[in-house]
Amino acid sequence: MILSPVLVAAVAAAAAGAVLLAVGTHLQHLSVTRGRGAGTAVRLAVLRSPVWLLGTALIAAETVLNILALGLAPVALVQPVGALSLVCAALISARALRVPLTRRLLASIALTTGSIAVFVGLTARCSLPAQVSEEAAGTLVLLLCLGAAAAVALARSGAGHLARVGTAGVLFGTVASGAHLAAAELFTRSGDWGALSPSVWLLVLALAPASGAGMWLVQTAYASGPPETVLAGLTVVDPLTAVAVGALLLGEYAPMPPEVLSLLIVSALVAFAGIGMLARHHPGVGGRAAAEAVPASLTASPAAGVRAREGAVR
Repeated sequence: MILSPVLVAAVAAAAAGAVLLAVGTHLQHLSVTRGRGAGTAVRLAVLRSPVWLLGTALIAAETVLNILALGLAPVALVQPVGALSLVCAALISARALRVPLTRRLLASIALTTGSIAVFVGLTARCSLPAQVSEEAAGTLVLLLCLGAAAAVALARSGAGHLARVGTAGVLFGTVASGAHLAAAELFTRSGDWGALSPSVWLLVLALAPASGAGMWLVQTAYASGPPETVLAGLTVVDPLTAVAVGALLLGEYAPMPPEVLSLLIVSALVAFAGIGMLARHHPGVGGRAAAEAVPASLTASPAAGVRAREGAVR
């Protein structure tokens, strides 16, 4: 695929959004972990704290940039760019915990992002314009509703950290596909909302509750494990889901030779291996003792004092 100025702008918007996502994730994780184990009033106050609200604002800005990018370029080119947030998150955690980036951590980041880059390169070469249809939009609405219901049920359960991360990644990948279809249709019609079909309107309406349920599930994931693992899972499962929906439902990809499909499977498996390494070697593991030594005066900084939390919530 030749990167035209429009596609370059889409990639730049997605990259900027990835940085905002990493910072916003750490700010929200800081607020959630501070309120963990406290009373209900304290936990509710977390949602009104300046740090949590700032993190929410940054994630909202990331969402806007990502939707813009999804309207300008195929899902396979936009979604995997979010892997940049892994690098940003690791750097922020290492800085906050005052620990060096270990070789194993760098290797896990390289393994994950490298495999995603291979996945993107392969899928981008076979990408086609999305085929917007009433059936595709209706199916996406159904998937979003089912995904939102599953996310709510999981958030209220005693499920473990990885189950929460994986489910959130699948849901947000479906949300990205729905946003891509809606944004592409809107841009095609020069921003005329009145020209959208009823099924596309239903799709737009379904995006909000699905995103809300996904964000709730992610909040519980923050409290049950490190933010690097959350970002790793989202930046791998999310694009893989979006690419699958684009291929199977939106017809965005030309038929792929067997060797290309084999490479796609291998790159996906390697990406999951990178997530496992990142879960074991994120900065919070080696720097927990250092984090305990951070003076209280420094914890007012949005990034300072971020610690990994272990165990399931609720």
